[in-house]
Amino acid sequence: MATFVLVHGAWHGGWCWSRITPRLRAAGHIVHTPTMTGFGERSHLLTKDVGLETNVTDIMNVLLWEDLTDVILVAQSYAGMVTTSVADRMPERIAALVYINAFIAADGVSQNDMLPDWRREMIEEELKSDPDAWRMPAPSPELIGVKDPEVAAWITDKMTIQSAKTMADRATITGAVDQITNRTFIRATGYPNSTFDATVKAYQAHPDWRGIELDTSHDAMITAADEVIEVFEEVAASIS
Repeated sequence: MATFVLVHGAWHGGWCWSRITPRLRAAGHIVHTPTMTGFGERSHLLTKDVGLETNVTDIMNVLLWEDLTDVILVAQSYAGMVTTSVADRMPERIAALVYINAFIAADGVSQNDMLPDWRREMIEEELKSDPDAWRMPAPSPELIGVKDPEVAAWITDKMTIQSAKTMADRATITGAVDQITNRTFIRATGYPNSTFDATVKAYQAHPDWRGIELDTSHDAMITAADEVIEVFEEVAASIS
């Protein structure tokens, strides 16, 4: 039995793990799928002041208030900024880090700094159309590689707007996260991003880490649930 904390990416919420969570729990694992401030069922709390630090505190508090240790901390997309920051502050609680097409936080670097040029320019144009210039509209699922129309419609119905501050804020990383040597990066290749390509190659070349490529959308936890669960089980076995 392992303890998983699954952290959603941009515009999503805890709902995005619904194809993963029941099966992990049926296998005997403890699973938490928190929704961060400003997203999903907590979208009513969204303001322009919700930033990276807000979301880091969200996840730190899950670990603290649920008394979680030996955690497999999973991040998808934007959540890599969050979970890496959390792991840097409380490495003693983390057994393994798993990233799914995630932006891995580095000291003094924002997610905007790591976006491909085409995506950053698209977001900048979208913000210009907003009189307050802080609300980032959700992308179409097709843009992130979701091809099934029914799945795309479900994701579209669930996604919410996001504060631009979350992606503009720069991370503070001390290096304590380096204590966590059990790491896996899942590269979902259906979403073009050279940063993710370089990251999975680095993980594949590392003697202790795992780099895995899946031919699926950016939302691999939805469109390739079987393969993602298999990876999660492998990680759980590696810490048992």
